[in-house]
Amino acid sequence: MADQSVKVLVADKHTWASTSSATSGKRGVELLKAIESVTRSIVKDNISFESDRHLLGAAPEQQQRLLKAVLDQQWPGIEEYGEEFFKVYAAASRRQQFTRAYVRKALETLDHGFSTFDRNLIYYASLVNDAYDCWYKAWAKAVQGNATAKQLAQDDKEGKVPKELFNHYTIISTSPDGQYTQAPYAAAFPAEIGKIVSIFDEWIAEMSKVEAEDTAVKADYLDYLKQYRTCLAETDIDRLEDEWRILDEKWMRIRYWIQIVHDIEYGYGDPLRTKVSPEFSIRLQDQDYAAENATIAKIQDVMVEYFQKREGQLAKEGIGALKKSLAAIYYLPFQCGVNLYFRFSGQSIPNRSEVRQAEGVKIYFDPVSTAAREESARELAARVLADPARNSIDTVGTIVWHVAAHEIGHAIYGLDAVKDAIRVSTKTLLEEPRAELTALHTMRLLLPAGLLTEADVQGAVASFMLQDLRRFQMFDSSATRPYTVSAMACWKRAADLGYITLDTHNKVTIDDSKVLAFLDESSRVFETILDAEDRSDGPTIEKVLADMEAAETAPIVKFLIDELFTKERSKGA
Repeated sequence: MADQSVKVLVADKHTWASTSSATSGKRGVELLKAIESVTRSIVKDNISFESDRHLLGAAPEQQQRLLKAVLDQQWPGIEEYGEEFFKVYAAASRRQQFTRAYVRKALETLDHGFSTFDRNLIYYASLVNDAYDCWYKAWAKAVQGNATAKQLAQDDKEGKVPKELFNHYTIISTSPDGQYTQAPYAAAFPAEIGKIVSIFDEWIAEMSKVEAEDTAVKADYLDYLKQYRTCLAETDIDRLEDEWRILDEKWMRIRYWIQIVHDIEYGYGDPLRTKVSPEFSIRLQDQDYAAENATIAKIQDVMVEYFQKREGQLAKEGIGALKKSLAAIYYLPFQCGVNLYFRFSGQSIPNRSEVRQAEGVKIYFDPVSTAAREESARELAARVLADPARNSIDTVGTIVWHVAAHEIGHAIYGLDAVKDAIRVSTKTLLEEPRAELTALHTMRLLLPAGLLTEADVQGAVASFMLQDLRRFQMFDSSATRPYTVSAMACWKRAADLGYITLDTHNKVTIDDSKVLAFLDESSRVFETILDAEDRSDGPTIEKVLADMEAAETAPIVKFLIDELFTKERSKGA
């Protein structure tokens, strides 16, 4: 389906009228949810999207693989950054364009329930999203699948990459004489970023005209958008890091129920794991989860109490950020950029340690992404578990007891604080395993705090383990490699302690009597990392990562890879 056809379909009176009952009477976030549901159904079943559904072939399993990627951001069996990858990405982009076009029409024609200021945020965010998809495709082709990327990967292993090439906002290429060169994003992608900048110009101009109930919020947003535009258009390499740092600082000052999130994550796409991926989103705090948000706040209090007792300098420097951090469950009405391929279940941002210490962090939880991942995890668990009754994964429970502590844990002792003592790749590869260990360590703390019973802990840890099965299914994914490293180490640790075993039929069994021993050992590894950070002990941190990566040879890990890794690509499926 051509991109222009997406707009035509939305404009079609019959299509709009046939879906009006689903949106009738809905206002605010509920209207956006209804639109997402309606457009999802059309993409899944309507003849208009049949050509997209057949991109990987007409067989039911091929269509299902395509729909999992397009609708749920689940990409097993699709080779990263190959020809198929970009075909599927284009289909995923059209699905999101379709939703965004519906949202814009609703904002133009329906009693949508948003204030003039909020409407401005949502409307222009949708336009920026459209443009970001084009940029991400160009960016991904520039950082992967070419001779420069292969050489960078090899040189990084040998420590040969010049330090200046680790700038977060440049594209590296190779000159005719074989030397590395780099260019700011604005210079590397003038057409793609030029279009985004022009939308920002219009957005800023229109926002300046609208009324806002809270004039301070409007002023903060205008200040932020102007700085965002400056960052996107910057062509001076020497100014890039400072300009984006200033953007992080201005962004942290925005305390509003609707949040814009800019390009902020790195480590998930390029061979150096240092380039920030094109990512832009709008997020609305979801009042359907008020009770869960209150529990997350209690978990945060337990974590603050633990870190206050640590005597290291990083604890003293980070406790303020941990206390000031804002954590809540949000709704994302549409996605773009890297989020079409790798959608976060939770985020704790910004990543810059100096901004975190001064301003704290913002922590976002996404129940839609979490639910999609859980469905996949349940399917995988059914294949390997001896007892089907243990296949119990709850979406809201996952966010509260697992993802919350993981993301809050990023707010303190982040490896960025010891970046001069470790390799750049180590910082990226170990930060997610460190946060996963934070979650396990926190489960151990919640038991004496009275927030979890022993039975609750048994269920939460089992759920944690089963969710890791997705990492073995996409074992060769570079984007999710940090999480795969964590999963391998976690399953080896569990097997070594007898918490996880294989029965005589090669099925996974879980021994709840060993769960506390597993948590104790996980806490030991966690505190080994924290203690090493306090000492700026790079060799110990490097060894922790090396031990985690070595878990690939453990029998339980090899078994899971053999059982779950989707080796077949869709051409041969």
